[in-house]
Amino acid sequence: MKRRNIWTVIVVVLVLLGLILAGWFGYRSTTSQRSQTEPKVTLPKSAKLSNSNLILVNKQHPLKKDLSFKKAETDGISYNQKIDQPLTRFLKAAQAAGYPATVVSGYRSKAYQKKVFEQNYQENLNQGMTPKKAKAETKSVIQTPGSSEHATGLAVDVMTNEYWNKHHSLEANSDQTKGQQWLIQHAPDYGFVLRYPKAKSAQKQTGIAYESWHFRYVGVANAKYMTKHHLTLEEYHQMMARQDSAK
Repeated sequence: MKRRNIWTVIVVVLVLLGLILAGWFGYRSTTSQRSQTEPKVTLPKSAKLSNSNLILVNKQHPLKKDLSFKKAETDGISYNQKIDQPLTRFLKAAQAAGYPATVVSGYRSKAYQKKVFEQNYQENLNQGMTPKKAKAETKSVIQTPGSSEHATGLAVDVMTNEYWNKHHSLEANSDQTKGQQWLIQHAPDYGFVLRYPKAKSAQKQTGIAYESWHFRYVGVANAKYMTKHHLTLEEYHQMMARQDSAK
């Protein structure tokens, strides 16, 4: 009787072991087939984390100190010298298309960004918001000091004159004008992307509300790829990191 019980236990253990092994090999086979059928993502050659044009600056990746780089300027607005030529071509093309535009803002030091943040916070308080709500509203549209990519000199706020000259303010609904629509559509041709898109999924990635005026230089190849695939810089960085880890 005892011997029969022992054999029963052995049989049960072997069956369970067989099921476990079958499941494991089945998983390996499925994973292998999936990896073979999934299309390989090929990023532009310049899509590298070491590319300084693709530096990521946000609340999760703040700058510890101001960056050092040569600056250029237009109408008193300074920015990183490396974007001078593409920005000039961008503005000239807009002018030629019948949509003259203005560079409203460019490089900001951490000290200046702190000033901008505090001014917006105070404006919200003046509108009757509680301190908590005022700060939350400010954080939704303005990066905290050290977290703004304006500090890289690679970001510029550009507005079509038909909106800027009339309202003299940065508003998302400027994208209702043909001029701002032209800027958004053609920015990638000159190496710029609309950094904070309208899609809710994009806003979740960036942590910043839609800005129809904020353009970031990343290089032509990267700008066209990101725009075509509706990628934020945060998502693009994740893709570059996976690409590096796969090597």
